[in-house]
Amino acid sequence: MSFSKALYFAALVPPQAVEEEVRFLKMEIKKKFGVAHALKLPGHITLIPPVWLTNLEEKAFVYALKEVSENQCSFPVELRDFGRFDQRVIFLNVLEHQPIKELHQKLLQALKDILSPYKYKNLHPHVTLATHDLSRSQFKEVWEIFKNRKTRLYFDATAITIFKHNGKTWDVLDHLLFSEKV
Repeated sequence: MSFSKALYFAALVPPQAVEEEVRFLKMEIKKKFGVAHALKLPGHITLIPPVWLTNLEEKAFVYALKEVSENQCSFPVELRDFGRFDQRVIFLNVLEHQPIKELHQKLLQALKDILSPYKYKNLHPHVTLATHDLSRSQFKEVWEIFKNRKTRLYFDATAITIFKHNGKTWDVLDHLLFSEKV
C-alpha cells in the first residue's frame, strides 16, 4: 500500500467574471514588473492553507469538507481596494470577514482529526495579487500603484474548491457546492 503525500488546500474561488478581473490585475503587475507567481492559481480566498496529506488522508479531507459544504448556505463576498502583508504580499481586501471566518472554523472542526486546529486558526481573508517573486524594491513600486487605487468586486460564495498539487502545478481536485438551504 502506498503512502505517498501531496499538498492540498481549500479555497473560495469567485465566478469567472470576477476571476477575470482578478487575473487582469495580476497581469498588470506581471507586465510592469515581471512578477508572475500569483498567476499560477486562479484568484481565490484560502480557507485551509496548503497541507501535506497521504492518499488515505485525502479521502478523509475531502469527506470532511463535503460534510461542511452540504450544510453551508451561500453568502455574499465583497472585494474592495488593496492591502498588503509587510513587504511580501499585495492583495485585494475582503470587506466582511465574518462569514468566511465562520466557515473556516467549521472546516477546522470537521478536520480536527486530520489537522492541528491551532496551526491553521489564524485566517486573514484576501485575494493575493503578487507574492513570492515580488522583491522588496518591486514591492514599493507596485504598492505605490495600488495603495490608493479603488476597486469593488462582488460575488456569492457558493462552493469550496479543493486543490491538489501534482508536483508542478495545482489542479482542482473537487468543487463542493453549498446547500441551497440548511
